Amino acid sequence: MIALSPQYQFNYYQLETVIYWAIIVIFGIALFFLGLTLSKKLRRIKELKCRQALQKRIDSLLFEMLFTDIPVEEVVNSPEFQKNLQSVLFQRVTIKAIIGLHHNYSGNYSKKLEQFYAESGLASYSLKKLNSSQWPHVVEGIRDLSSLNYQKAYPRIVSLQNHKSTFVQTEVLLGMIKLKGIAEILKFRNKSLYLNDWVQSNILFSVKKHRISAPDDLSDLLESKNNSIVLLAIRLMNYYKKAEHYDALLVFYQQTKNLQLKKEIALVLEKTEYIN
Repeated sequence: MIALSPQYQFNYYQLETVIYWAIIVIFGIALFFLGLTLSKKLRRIKELKCRQALQKRIDSLLFEMLFTDIPVEEVVNSPEFQKNLQSVLFQRVTIKAIIGLHHNYSGNYSKKLEQFYAESGLASYSLKKLNSSQWPHVVEGIRDLSSLNYQKAYPRIVSLQNHKSTFVQTEVLLGMIKLKGIAEILKFRNKSLYLNDWVQSNILFSVKKHRISAPDDLSDLLESKNNSIVLLAIRLMNYYKKAEHYDALLVFYQQTKNLQLKKEIALVLEKTEYIN
């Protein structure tokens, strides 16, 4: 048997010690991340259960307000509502529930929901989101305020039209239309903001849902240098089906060299009967 020299024995034991501690460290890190993952999962489960319990209470409160003679003020000042109002989770879940109901009901029901949103202090929560440095929060705030017709938010929303995020700019336009009508698009005709098909679909949906009438100068949008704005104008004219729009489209078709716009106009004129 060959005996190791004292120097090699030292190196061997030193390496063994290093490997031993490396295994312990790796095992410890693995346990740490496992514990962190379990902790996050348990927290999510707890939040989900809390959200579900809140959802039931909120749904019960809102349905009672909508379908009984209970005044909005009474619900707003109720001990149960006031007790939970300071909770951010409660505010978020309540606003989401109100918007969901607002989409499904109209007339006096939607007006009552808008009144509740304004008088309960929930609108103030949405307004605070507009000051966020994170654009998704700003978008969410604009969406809440405009969907629930909170007219007082209009100047604040307009002030964000030059926001650094194009997502916010797009939501500003949608919010302005929801609050003040389709004529708001005219304020964007000289802007470079690109309106993709998703945004245009949302605008058309809002126009149809709220039965927004056509502005007198809709054809002015055809003069925009922003082709996405022009495309939206063509699609709006297709929806409104007015004779003056037919004439404007014929003139624009002869003037434009943009093949996409020509194709869109041709399809509209071919399949649409315009009314006086």
